[in-house]
Amino acid sequence: MAKDSEVSARERIISAAIELADHQGTGRVTMSAVAVRAKVSRPTLYSYFPNVSRILDAWVVQEVAKVDSRLQGVLDADAGSDPIALLENYIDLQLTYFVESPTRALLTAAALRSPPQSVTEHVERFRTDVRSLLQILHGQGRLRADVDVDLLAGLVIAGITSMTPHVLKKLMSPMEARHQLLDILFRGSLRP
Repeated sequence: MAKDSEVSARERIISAAIELADHQGTGRVTMSAVAVRAKVSRPTLYSYFPNVSRILDAWVVQEVAKVDSRLQGVLDADAGSDPIALLENYIDLQLTYFVESPTRALLTAAALRSPPQSVTEHVERFRTDVRSLLQILHGQGRLRADVDVDLLAGLVIAGITSMTPHVLKKLMSPMEARHQLLDILFRGSLRP
């Protein structure tokens, strides 16, 4: 039973910190405020996390695991699909993730300045998956022979990063952003 209450306290702490960051910004969150909001004592709080930064890092790790699972679900569910359709779904999921919660975007942007290992690993897995889809297109002869698949995969990742602020500001939907991104990237890459 103690283990359940430990998980519960840890989750309450992380949730409290995220709620405070959502309302006040990450720079204004204090350990005292987190303890009050999570309804835990300060010694309990410090037994889990030494500072607010570590709480936010723990949240990022959880979020990365969720996104990775959802991305794998796209690949598994659509395994026989056209690689371009798979790539579209994959990119949509990444862009939609940021729309679902402004806090996610805020914290992810903060994490990318000094990314925790989980974010770095996620980006590398994402790049590998995108590269694999592009490699299939290349193998099918649907990309020009001179296209560098590694470079194109990197451009997809950079494009998502560039499109995210437009999606967050609601200048375009995730699907519009994905369409523009793929149009820009593939216009010179796909065979006519």
